[in-house]
Amino acid sequence: MTTVLFPPHAAWHDRFLLWIAHISQTWPLGLTATMVGVMECVLNVWQYIKQHDFTARSIKRRQLWIDQARTAAAGAPRVALVTGGNTGLGYETAKALVEAGYRTVIACRSVGKGEEAVAKIEAETGIKGLAEVCALDLSSFESVKQFVREFKSRENVLDVLVNNAGIMDVPFGLTKDGYETQFGVNHLGHYILTNELLPLLNKAKQGRIVVLSSGAMYSSNEIRYDRLQTDVGYSRLGHYSYSKLANLLFAKALKTRLEQANSKVTVNACHPGACYTELFRNNLLMCIVMMPAQIVCRSPREGAMTSIYLALAPEVENVSGEYFFDQIPRTVNPIALREQEQEMLWSKSVSYTGVNFKL
Repeated sequence: MTTVLFPPHAAWHDRFLLWIAHISQTWPLGLTATMVGVMECVLNVWQYIKQHDFTARSIKRRQLWIDQARTAAAGAPRVALVTGGNTGLGYETAKALVEAGYRTVIACRSVGKGEEAVAKIEAETGIKGLAEVCALDLSSFESVKQFVREFKSRENVLDVLVNNAGIMDVPFGLTKDGYETQFGVNHLGHYILTNELLPLLNKAKQGRIVVLSSGAMYSSNEIRYDRLQTDVGYSRLGHYSYSKLANLLFAKALKTRLEQANSKVTVNACHPGACYTELFRNNLLMCIVMMPAQIVCRSPREGAMTSIYLALAPEVENVSGEYFFDQIPRTVNPIALREQEQEMLWSKSVSYTGVNFKL
């Protein structure tokens, strides 16, 4: 793989994030998470100034990936699933998959909002009948399992799974199954969904799993499993960081299991960058602050580029277990490279959900 979109910033950006990972051992978690967010906005400004054709080049490459995917399929039916595909990054990813010829299932809590997204995709692309919506509540284990049962009853294969849905910076709360909401939605719900759909992904010619993580994962040097069912020590951004680190650890651990099973299914994680999306909807102050900050945030279309790249680009069809930002495999938080941490996350997830790896 030789694709490098923005080589000038990668080295110093990685050095900063590794410094954040280092100081996270002693600095407050909420502070390090905030520092990451500020730096992501600075990076956006730098790119817009130094690389003024950022958006134009990205859009051109997006069309290339879509055309390549459509050509490679040669008319064969393909199926994709995007969680949270009704808005923001998920919407842009779902739209690109439809343009590439995938019958794309948008899985979201509100069927009404999902239907609005389907209508919008059809209006913007002129492609009818490829986008559809199904109800999925990632905060409920039973909802996820019910979704899988219904999906399997009508689908025999799944080519692309994009674990996009997420929440951020919410007041303390527990899911229906008793786990901190951000960790429950961002990791545990997707953990169940992915493992239960692996048999369908394994039937695809080249199944792909894309896991949306975040640069926030650099801001934590551990996951406090003892704080996932209590409000003791709760930090809105800190627990978001736990969930995003879990996303990366999950991708690494799943990659190992897929390889051991001789499966062709690939799994990669990615960071969209600092984007202006509905993630900020849970914090009124942040909504107000972020209104003018739109000028330093990426649009959802820009932020979705790496998700689309990992879902469609031919040069990454055999790449697995990596973490991408701006279509470049990047250096990760050192904790994510520790096998014992990957296995701890997997073991805890099995214990919490009762679901394990199966093809």
